[in-house]
Parts: sequence; structure tokens; C-alpha cells
Amino acid sequence: MIKRALIGILTACLPVVAASAAQPGKAGVGLVLFEPSGLTAKAWLSRSAALAGGIGWSPEENHYLHLHADFLFYRHRLAADRNLDLDFYLGVGGKIVFRDSDNAWFRVPLGVDFLLRKSPLNFFFEIVPSFNFSDLKLSGAIGFRYIFER
Repeated sequence: MIKRALIGILTACLPVVAASAAQPGKAGVGLVLFEPSGLTAKAWLSRSAALAGGIGWSPEENHYLHLHADFLFYRHRLAADRNLDLDFYLGVGGKIVFRDSDNAWFRVPLGVDFLLRKSPLNFFFEIVPSFNFSDLKLSGAIGFRYIFER
């Protein structure tokens, strides 16, 4: 089980590391709650695109290991001032839940991103419809990230 978890963690980190090496910008790491509860990372590719991912424990009965990665599109700035950027995002991605069946899911995250300009913190909340070929689930998450400038 520990070997599978380590492989999952490395797999989740690979797209974020590749994106951060390819494009100058911001990247952040932090915590996420609900679906899953664990660690999150994000790398901004441009002002209108980012890669985000997470690894943690599913809230399901047996608390399965959950791994996801999404490509996010930022098209609408909801509000902005000298202290805060408030952006709406839409994304596409996938998740893997390490259990016996129904492991792979397609995700469509819809969220709001709060990026503080005078602080290295990024807060977010999202609603995520997920589906495979037999089920549809609706989940959500809230979280924060510490932002590193590169």
C-alpha cells in the first residue's frame, strides 16, 4: 500500500513540476478539504491557464487514497482591486481513487480563486462534477495554497 501511495504522489507531482519548469510564473502548495482532504499544488502557465492537482484521502467510508490533476481555464475576472484578484475558473481533468472498482473518473471543476496581491496566499473553493461510464458524482472542495514566485 505504501509503495502504491508513493507512486501516486510522484505521478501527481510530475505535471506540476513540468509546468513550472516550462513557464515562468507562480506556483503554490497547500491544503485542501473535503474531496479529497490532503495536499494540493498549482502552477500558473499564464494569466488565463494553470495546472492544479491534489492528493489526499477520499471522504468515502474506507477513506481511499485519491489523486487528481486538472487543467484550469481562467476567462472571467469577477472582481479586482489593489489587494485581491477574484477569478472564476473552469477546468478539465481526471482523478484516480485507489480502491477495487470504479477507479478512474473524468472531472470538470468549476471554482472561484482568491489571489491576495499583498500576501503569498491563494484561497479557492470549487464544485466538481465527476463521472465515469456508469456514475455521476458531485463533490466540492475548499483550500488554500502558499504561492512561490519564480
